This record gives sequence, structure tokens and C-alpha cells, in this order.
Amino acid sequence: MAIAVAAVIVAAGLAAYWAYRTWARPILVIFHAGSLTVPMEELAEAFEAKYGVEVKLEAYGSVAAVRQVVDLGRKCDLLALADYRPILKLMWPDLADWCVIFATNEMVIAYTSQSSYSGEIGPDNWPEVLLRPGVKFGRSDPAQDPCGYRTLLVWKLAEIYYNRPGLYEDLLSKCPEATRPKSHDLAVLLEAGQLDYAFLYKSVAVQYDLEFVDLPDQIDLGHEEFASFYARAIVEVKGLGEIRGEPIRYAFTIPEVAEHPDLALKFVLFMLSDEGRSIIESCGQNTLKPCLAVGYDNLPEELKAYAVEWSPGEG
Repeated sequence: MAIAVAAVIVAAGLAAYWAYRTWARPILVIFHAGSLTVPMEELAEAFEAKYGVEVKLEAYGSVAAVRQVVDLGRKCDLLALADYRPILKLMWPDLADWCVIFATNEMVIAYTSQSSYSGEIGPDNWPEVLLRPGVKFGRSDPAQDPCGYRTLLVWKLAEIYYNRPGLYEDLLSKCPEATRPKSHDLAVLLEAGQLDYAFLYKSVAVQYDLEFVDLPDQIDLGHEEFASFYARAIVEVKGLGEIRGEPIRYAFTIPEVAEHPDLALKFVLFMLSDEGRSIIESCGQNTLKPCLAVGYDNLPEELKAYAVEWSPGEG
């Protein structure tokens, strides 16, 4: 009897200890773009090892990530997105009054060796290949994912660049509906052979070891020197309004609803460190140094050394 009682006491003590450990250990909650899944997982693992905290990651299309906070009232400590504009359009200034643009990317057409006409496609003939009968290509949802509206912008720019009137509508009629909510999911469909081609970020194609068409600089949304050309393309996006073409700019912010803002700040400082940048760049993502800050005056003081003031429209 005494042994049984002792066992119960020990078990209760262990339960209380682990409950305390769970309660005492802070959990950093990050909502991030699907295209940041691989670098965020690696950053989180290194951060947890360094600081002994738990990082909880949730991947969405960037617009959907913002709407988790704005529409559903959910709380997160950090938003890391594939575009700064959903922050400005949906959160500014009550839920966020600053953001830091920390990385860039390029749009590509990803495929596998099993894709139809994979041995023929290139930067000059991809419209013809995609429009051939039986070829299946995919795009993500522009209302949820910046890669989705950037795909449409690429199509519009291609119409201008290749001097092919009607190309945008031809591509849209071949792929009238979004294939998946976020672009990251399209890579899985390519690997499974359910799609021949998908419009993705170059970093995602690299992470999944996919082949890809490296689009001309004038239409891949990845080069600052072509910002004025990118701006010639405009699309209307449900819930966001008018989206004009511009170079791809990834951004983060610590929203006003963050429960652990100090821990989130520590995480982004780690992201911007040499170790953090190395992790991001090893995943095929280009980092900015210095970063660009919208709402610079509202930045936490610790971040000002990493960024310069920038306003949309500056190029």
C-alpha cells in the first residue's frame, strides 16, 4: 500500500514538473508564407537550440496569414510574408505600423523531367509550350497568396515583352482557376505528376530540386532595374484591390497583438544576423543588406541599425 501511494506521489510530482516546464517555456508563434517553409524550419531549429524556446510555425499564403489576424482574430508573434503589401493594405496602422523588407526572389516556371515537352521548353517558347493541348500548368490563389497575383502579373508582362496581344487571356483561359491556395503546394503536385508546370518562386524550385525556366529579367519580378517596366502590369485582386507589378519584396512585422514581442524581436535579430542570413540564402533566397523599412520611425530601436527608411513607390 505504501509503495502504491509513493508511486502516485512520484507520478503526480513528475506531472506537475512537466506541466511547469511547459508553462514556463515560452512559445513563439510565427505565421509565415508557404514559400518560407524550408528556411523558417531551419531558422526555428537553430533558434530553439540557441535560446531554449519553442517556435510554432504555421504556413499560409501571405494574404491568408494576415487574415488569420485581421479577420479571425488570431494572435501571432511574428508575420513573415512574401510581400509587404498585405500588411499595408489590411493591417496598417492599427495592427502593424512598421515592416521590414528583408529578402527578394524571382518568378520561374518549375517542372520535372517527366513534364510534357520538358526537353523543349525555354525562356523564349514557354507560352507556346504551356498552351499546347494536354499540357497542365498551375497557379496559386491571388486572393490568398502573392505568388498567385504575381503569376498574373508575369502573364501580363509577357504579353508586352513578347509583343503577343491576347497572351494573358490565352493563359487565363487555359488555367482559369487557382490550382491551390498557396504556391508551396504546387511543388507537391509537380512531384506527383499531377501538373506539368507551375509558376513558383525560384527559391521553392531550388528547395524541391525542381527544374525551372529562368524567365527574362524583364518579366520575372526579380530585378530592381526593371521596376518601371514591371509597373506596366496591373491586376485586380479580390479583397486587396489593384496590385501593380513591382520587384518581389519579402517582409516581416511584429503585430500589435503579439503576446511575446520581445521574443519575436530576438528571432528577427537572429534572422538578420550572419548566421540567419546564411540559412536563408542556403535555401535559395536572396537577402537584403541593408533591409528596407516602411514606417522606419516606429521600428524597434534594435532594428534600425539593420534597415534604411523606404516608402512604396521609391523603386
